[in-house]
This record gives sequence, structure tokens and C-alpha cells, in this order.
Amino acid sequence: MEYSYMLTAKADKLPSELKDSVFADARGDLDYPEFRRLLTVVKPGDRLNIPTLSDLGNSLSEISDKWQELQGRQVTVWILDCPALRNHSDLFGEFLKYVSYSQQQFGAKQVRSSSASKGGLNPGRKPMQLPHNFAEVYEDYCSGKLNSREAGEALNVSHTTFLRWTRELNQA
Repeated sequence: MEYSYMLTAKADKLPSELKDSVFADARGDLDYPEFRRLLTVVKPGDRLNIPTLSDLGNSLSEISDKWQELQGRQVTVWILDCPALRNHSDLFGEFLKYVSYSQQQFGAKQVRSSSASKGGLNPGRKPMQLPHNFAEVYEDYCSGKLNSREAGEALNVSHTTFLRWTRELNQA
């Protein structure tokens, strides 16, 4: 038998005479009910026409999984926009598995190196340490001898940093 499967913009109803040979899921439907129904119908040796490879899924791993499922059922898959696959569909399945696995490994490696380069769980700039003369300047600020800008200048920091330090000190 010959079947067709495709993703459509929306779940359009197909003409009744095509219902048993053409299966169409709506793009964005993550359950793929028509693909599941197709799997119950196809038998070894059947041919499945698919307009484009992206009709098998939204990600490379999803496409690879569906391809392997079809190959496991010994279905001949024709990707209509890529006639070269007709002669080498078994090799293409292995290639898809390899690329999908490589992509997963590369993604995991990037996540690990990204978090390691950012210093683990606390990325960003390291907090400044309080200067040794902070206590003296803070006392002068509290007594009114210095305003926040003058206190910041005395500590070689901005007045906002000095105010943040005083807030943190008062909250502790």
C-alpha cells in the first residue's frame, strides 16, 4: 500500500476518499494523533510519501525518532523534496541518529562549559570587599561630618556603592 503523511497549517478535514491513505496532523500539535494512527495501519513493505523531512517533527531528535520508528516497521519512506533519499534511506536513518546524538552531546557540553566559565551558580562580577577604613568613614557619615558622596570619595567607590554597603550593614 501507499500512504502519505504531512503537517498542515491547521487540522483541515481531508476528503473522505483520502481518509484511509493520507494522514495529516496540524503543525503545533505535539501529540501527532494522525501519525500514531498511521503507525497502526502501515505494514512492512508499504510506502510512505512525505512532502518534506520537517513534516516528521519540530526537532532533529523528534525527526530521528519517527524515522527510526518507520524503519523499524520496514516501511519505505520517500521524502518527496529529496529524491536522493529513496535509494539510501537506511543510511540516512543512521545519519539522523548520529547527528541527533551529536547535537545532544554538543548542547550538554555547552551548558556545562557555560556554567563553568561563569563561575558555577553565581555568575557575574564578584562583590567588592569593604575597605579597611570603612568603619571610620561610616562613623563620620553617621555623625553628619560627611555626606554619601564625600564618604564614597574617601573610600574610592561611588556614593551608591557606599549607600548599598550602609544598607547591608543596617540590615545585618
